[in-house]
Amino acid sequence: MSDELLVAILAAGASRRLGQPKQLVQVGDEPLLSRQCRVAIEAEVGLVTTILGCHADACFAALSGLNVTVRRNEQWEEGLASSIREAASAAIDQNAAGLLILHCDQYRIRAGDLQALHLAWTKSGRSTVCRARHDEYVGPPVIFPASCFAALLLLPGDEGARRVISALDSSLLIDVPMPNAVYDLDLPEQLADVITR
Repeated sequence: MSDELLVAILAAGASRRLGQPKQLVQVGDEPLLSRQCRVAIEAEVGLVTTILGCHADACFAALSGLNVTVRRNEQWEEGLASSIREAASAAIDQNAAGLLILHCDQYRIRAGDLQALHLAWTKSGRSTVCRARHDEYVGPPVIFPASCFAALLLLPGDEGARRVISALDSSLLIDVPMPNAVYDLDLPEQLADVITR
């Protein structure tokens, strides 16, 4: 197994509550998906892939010129778990030591946030789950070590990876302070904040 971390940006959803593809919402002068991939590349913590599904062709076009690989989630209509499974499969294919999951709509995440998460994971010996925390929020971005990949492949439906995390001993879980992780794009009233980033 390599020491590599694979960064997977989940961007397969239909954005039903938003009413338009959130992946393509303009943030400054670039689509949100492009912005997230660029931030992940700038963090320099591992190779970057993105999981596409709904609006895949338009999303793929938005990635022009970026050094990312693309995986298509043909089961995207099932929900979030299908994209997590695809990301875990990508990490296994790469023989990666860990998988960093970042949601496409976490529009305030910066390269420094991903670097802090990576540093905590590296200091732990690459054996723990490291997730973002701020006040009541706990969740992605999150790093899973390779020992969790098999469990990620079994996740069903529209649930995230909480089931995998809740099964861990507390000694195998590290929370990393990250105020920027709290913000995501789901509803039309949030668009004003996103487009002025």
